[in-house]
Amino acid sequence: MKAYDYIVVGSGIAGLTASRVLSQHGKRVLLLEKATILGGSLARFRIEGIPYDVGFHFTGGFNDERTGVLDTLLSLLGVRDQIRPLYFPRDAAHRMIFPSLGAEHVIPCGMEIVREKLKCEFPREREGIDRYFNKFQAVIDATPTLNVSGFDEFPPPLEADLIPLQTVLDQCTADPILQTILGGLCMCYGTRPNEVSFASHCRVCSGLQESLARVEDGGDAFVDALVDVLRHDNVEIRTRTSIRGCLDVEKRKVMRFSLTDGTEVTAAGCIFTIHPRSILSILPKEHISKAFANRVNDFESTNGFFTLYGMLDTSAGKDAITLTSILPGADLNAMLTCRSPEPVDGPMMVLRSSERGASGPVHTVTALEVAFTESTEQWSPTRLKRRPREYAEYKRLRSESVVDRMRRHLPECREMRVIDSASTLTYRDYLHSPDGSAYGIRQKIGQFNVAGRLPLANLYAAGQSALLPGVLGAMTSAFFVCRSILGRDVFKKYLAGKPCLSTASS
Repeated sequence: MKAYDYIVVGSGIAGLTASRVLSQHGKRVLLLEKATILGGSLARFRIEGIPYDVGFHFTGGFNDERTGVLDTLLSLLGVRDQIRPLYFPRDAAHRMIFPSLGAEHVIPCGMEIVREKLKCEFPREREGIDRYFNKFQAVIDATPTLNVSGFDEFPPPLEADLIPLQTVLDQCTADPILQTILGGLCMCYGTRPNEVSFASHCRVCSGLQESLARVEDGGDAFVDALVDVLRHDNVEIRTRTSIRGCLDVEKRKVMRFSLTDGTEVTAAGCIFTIHPRSILSILPKEHISKAFANRVNDFESTNGFFTLYGMLDTSAGKDAITLTSILPGADLNAMLTCRSPEPVDGPMMVLRSSERGASGPVHTVTALEVAFTESTEQWSPTRLKRRPREYAEYKRLRSESVVDRMRRHLPECREMRVIDSASTLTYRDYLHSPDGSAYGIRQKIGQFNVAGRLPLANLYAAGQSALLPGVLGAMTSAFFVCRSILGRDVFKKYLAGKPCLSTASS
């Protein structure tokens, strides 16, 4: 029976991060991935030799000076030089179109730049705009973990943790379009403004406000760089494998783990970076309280997406990296509310990018229209490549609707060629997730997420459902768990750039 210091379950960004930090400190790590490939939602796929991203499309946290929080995290992991950010134009990072209201606004990067631009475009709302950004900045200033130097202290709760985003928007302006512009980044974490706390909104969006970037080679760049250093660290990686059961529980510690590949291993601890419901299905029921089980089962999922993948055949604007939102109205709560049957025209983000295809440069389009699991619930028992004709018809009609909206509102996409599409069921099966939601669980006020130590003392939870969604939130949660495992003094030295215990690290 093989022995390890730690098992990490899930090879998304949180699992890769936790594995690397532990291996940098000389720990023997076994990384398990249920799928056939590594990376989770970071991993790309290719059709006709054209690369497309599954779940990683853009991020904040980079800057030209390499002092952004994501710059720093990747530097600590020893892979920053392998990651090349491709910045959206700072003066036109995000275009927001409101067809039914006859309005269009182009949002730049930089919080102060956005503030002044909005005050020019909404002159009657100048005081409210200042009020909103002052409140936003106050949350950022009171959250030390938005800078890596603050990772040795978990942030104290703020009054803004108990106030909904919608309440702050209402206090600052009654203009529905301005409210949607200010709160629109909630579509990047999938929780309605009347449910999410203002503090959580600020923490998720702070990096996105300052800079917006894609990454050359997309999510694969993170996966390839981290897997390469993990192999040099002698981390053992197994795909098509997860934990089947936790055995020999003594003093609330698991002493032995059975794996789905038929083997058994021992480890001092295990970090789960998978969905909380998937964790619950693995934990021994006799050691899980009813309250804990109910808490996990009561978590609500975020929305998912119906995604269309296309290619531009024209050269117009071919080198641009652009992000456009097409919004059917200005009520974010309504747009992010589950409906069944679901309206055809939901909020949609359209991303254009230049990529390296099998036969040279290609210019791709990815359209992500908000979708809910209820729209495909009738086909839930089916699996990939075994769906009925009715499901294929659903995808065809929805694809036609998305294409029609893009061609009406985005002239640069009129000659787009559709390559493929994906529904919430596609995401569910491709990513081995419970429901195909885009951002794990909703970040609701008063909710206690499954984060850090689990009910059994040597089991931990990390990932985008644990702390905050997205690449930065998932990585941060992994760093916090590793701090608990390694101890605060060791971790402070690590953050300060002091040598780690591992000599195998690059």
